[in-house]
Amino acid sequence: MFSIGEITLRPLERGDLSLVHQLENDFLGTYFSRGMPINFRSMDEVINEYEEDIKKGQRRRLVVIYNGNEAGIASIYENPGPMKRAGIGLYLKRDYWNSGLGKLATLALLEILFYFQGYERVEAWSASYNKRAHKTLEANGFILEGRLRKSLLVAGNYYDWYIFGILREEYMEKRDEILRRILNEKYNEYIKNMSIFSQ
Repeated sequence: MFSIGEITLRPLERGDLSLVHQLENDFLGTYFSRGMPINFRSMDEVINEYEEDIKKGQRRRLVVIYNGNEAGIASIYENPGPMKRAGIGLYLKRDYWNSGLGKLATLALLEILFYFQGYERVEAWSASYNKRAHKTLEANGFILEGRLRKSLLVAGNYYDWYIFGILREEYMEKRDEILRRILNEKYNEYIKNMSIFSQ
């Protein structure tokens, strides 16, 4: 488990699949996170996907815990190739939208990938209309690197996919500033807890 600020990330277990099923069938949640407003995922499909993840080992999903409650799911996607790079994704229950929790969960993923695991690059994809996600990524140091024009069809309208990215050296250069801004009063506590790794 990994804790930062007011959240803890822990591995997704079989007993959490009802949460995945709920999030995968939330009209607005999938509209913003996947550009797929009508997803219709059965529990059997969710279970099969979970078992495939275990076999392939290319995606790690983590439950986001806030104040003892399951607030959502964060994902890390391993990208093949010589560079150690990953994609990230995040589903939050609607109760936690516009709360700052997305920024904190994204920060947690960057700390895990860059600070502890030495990844060189992290990227995220977002529908062009998902302004909240764009602000969350930019607050964590991501930059908009490109777009796939009219590559997303939702309710008869075409939208762009945005590609955001951040390199390890970029994150490490801004790390203290980002931690202070997002953690606020929890900054000193986090730095103190992490000091064990710098001894």
